[in-house]
Amino acid sequence: MYYTTLETYKKKYQNRSLTHAYSAKTKGEHEAWKKSLRDRLWEITGMNKCVYCEPDAQYLRTDRVNDLIAEYWVIKTEPEIEMPFYLLRPDRQKSDFEQKKHPILIVPHGHGGGKESTIQSQTAFIRDALEDGFLVVCPDERGSGDRREFPEQGDESEKIRMNSHRELLQVCIGFGQSVIGMAVWDLMRLADYLLALSESNGFLACAGMSGGGQQTVWFSAMDDRVKAAITSGYFYGFKESLIELPQNCACNFIPHMFETADMGELGALIAPRPFFVESGEKDGLNGKSGLNNVTTQLDVTRKAYHIFNENAYPIHSIHSGGHQWVGTGMRTFLIKAMEKE
Repeated sequence: MYYTTLETYKKKYQNRSLTHAYSAKTKGEHEAWKKSLRDRLWEITGMNKCVYCEPDAQYLRTDRVNDLIAEYWVIKTEPEIEMPFYLLRPDRQKSDFEQKKHPILIVPHGHGGGKESTIQSQTAFIRDALEDGFLVVCPDERGSGDRREFPEQGDESEKIRMNSHRELLQVCIGFGQSVIGMAVWDLMRLADYLLALSESNGFLACAGMSGGGQQTVWFSAMDDRVKAAITSGYFYGFKESLIELPQNCACNFIPHMFETADMGELGALIAPRPFFVESGEKDGLNGKSGLNNVTTQLDVTRKAYHIFNENAYPIHSIHSGGHQWVGTGMRTFLIKAMEKE
C-alpha cells in the first residue's frame, strides 16, 4: 500500500476559488481585472525580482541553418544574464533592404532543443514569414540551447535536446522566481531591443510550439506590444494538463498559480489582439478529456473578446495529429493581423 499526496491536490484544485477568475462584463471591468491579474502574475512569477539593464547587443557570427542565413546575436537581459538569438532577415538581396521597415516575428523554441531546432522544425513557417517581409527572431530560453547549465551542456544530440529547467526552478524558487517569469522578462527585453531597430515598423508578433507556445501565451498576456500571438500545443486547463500530469517540465509550475487563474484567463489578457490557437486531436498534453480541456478554456477567453466585439478571435485550428506544429492558416492570420494595425 502507498500513502500518497497528489490526489488531495486534485481535490483541492477542484474545490478552489480563483482569485482572478474572469467575470468582466464591460471594457472598464476588463481593464481593471487585467491590471489586477497582471500585477499578481508579475509578483508570483518573480518578474518583479528581475533587474533591468541596457541590452549591449553584440553580433557574433552568421550561420546557415536549414539553408537559411541566420545572424547570431547576444543581448543582456539582466546585468549578468545574456540571451543569444538568431536574427533572420528578408529580402537580403534587394537594394532597398536597409531603407525598408519590417514587422518582427519572435519564434520561441519548445522543449527538445533551442533556437536551431526552431528553424529546423518550423522552416516552412519561417520562410513564409521572411517572404512576407518579417524580421524573424529565434531566441534561446534560459536553460535551453546555448543557455544550458551543467550537466546538460554538450554537443551530443541527446544533450542538445535537454534543458536545465528543473535545476533553474529548484534554485530560483528559493528567491521567489520561476522559469516562465524569467523567460517572459527576457522576451520583454528582447522586444525592447528589436522594436528600437531602425528597420522595425513597430509591429511585433510571437509564435511558438509547445514550450514555445507557453512562452508566447505568457509573453503576449503580459505585454501589449505583442500585436498577434500564435500558440500550438499549449492551451489547456491546468488541472488535467499540469496537476494530473505533474511530470511535465518544471517551467510550467509557479507558486500560487493554481489559486490565481487558469489558461482561459491568460488568453483573456491577450484580448482584443489577434490570437491563434492550434490543437492536435491526439495531443496527450491536452489531458484526459482531450479537446474539451482546450475548448472550455477558450470559452473563457472568448468572453473577453466578445466585450471588444472581436468575435473572430481567438481562432482555433484543430488538426488530426498529436503534439505537433502543422501551421494551417497561420500565414493568413499574420497577414490579416498586420492589416488591422
